[in-house]
Amino acid sequence: MIKVERYDKKNLSIKLLFMFTLFSFIFHSLLVNSTQVFSTTENGSALPQPDRLDPQRNIITSQNTGNSNNNQDTDNKIGMVQEQSNDLTIEDSQTAEENDTMPLESIDINQNTPDNQKFLPMGINPSCGQIIQGNVRLSSNLICEGDGLIIGGNNTVIDMNGFSLKGPGIDSNKVGIMIGGQNNVTILGNGIISGFQSGIYISGSTNVYTQGTNVNNNKVAFYITGAQNSQISNNMIGDNTIGIALHSSENAEVNYNQLNANRLSGVTLINSANSTIHGNNILNTSNGIFLDTQSSLNKVDFNNVFNNILDINNANNLPININNNYYSNNNCQTSLPSGLCIGR
Repeated sequence: MIKVERYDKKNLSIKLLFMFTLFSFIFHSLLVNSTQVFSTTENGSALPQPDRLDPQRNIITSQNTGNSNNNQDTDNKIGMVQEQSNDLTIEDSQTAEENDTMPLESIDINQNTPDNQKFLPMGINPSCGQIIQGNVRLSSNLICEGDGLIIGGNNTVIDMNGFSLKGPGIDSNKVGIMIGGQNNVTILGNGIISGFQSGIYISGSTNVYTQGTNVNNNKVAFYITGAQNSQISNNMIGDNTIGIALHSSENAEVNYNQLNANRLSGVTLINSANSTIHGNNILNTSNGIFLDTQSSLNKVDFNNVFNNILDINNANNLPININNNYYSNNNCQTSLPSGLCIGR
């Protein structure tokens, strides 16, 4: 009996030791995994990756442009454009998660950050895909296979300095200059932005000012969504599918721009309010200026809009007292409803 009792005690001790060792191993593994997850969240959540900020594909969902400049029947042309406008929608691809991104100026850029995503010192020439803030001045042309420049902080100024920013093509899902959730951003300097899905993409931002740029051969030259107080002035905007698109934005100023041969539309407002379209030259497109049904309290005045299939289109013939848009002194010939032009 004594031998059996000693054997049982010994066996019990071995079992307890084995269980303790197994428990220690499991606890250690859980601790390591928790530390890795926490480290990833701490280091990765604040620094947005370019893929997360990319707008979705197919910004323009209407694939049938219906341009038929050889058709001599003007009424048929306007009818075709009216049908196109019913399908003219632009996808809002910026998510709430992207808009709530932590301000980037608070991040230690040397901690687990790839070299091509570190912030640049002020005044240094950037490279393609760079996240930038402060004062940045181009000193050479940039030819990018992906995104161009990504604004990573408030109070940023980009001086194009006469150089160009060229992308991989209008169907590439890439952006020339991306401004997501930032304030007080200025783009100037007579540069050229071409070959992107969006030449300049402004989302969830306030007080973005663009002057003196040449934005051509993109799917959408300026795509502005969920933004406040954007100012697009004195730019050359040509040979895009859409020149300027405002989506769910307010208090924008689109003034004194030259828009030529933007295939589907010169200036388009979708669900946007309290904005001004003033003093622009808009020609050689389908819809010169198009405001949809949900766009209200906008002011459209003193524009030269001509050689378009339809110069001014207020929500496909919706009376202006319904959505309370204001039209005055626009030099054009065709409009829906009629009477929005003073003639040439």
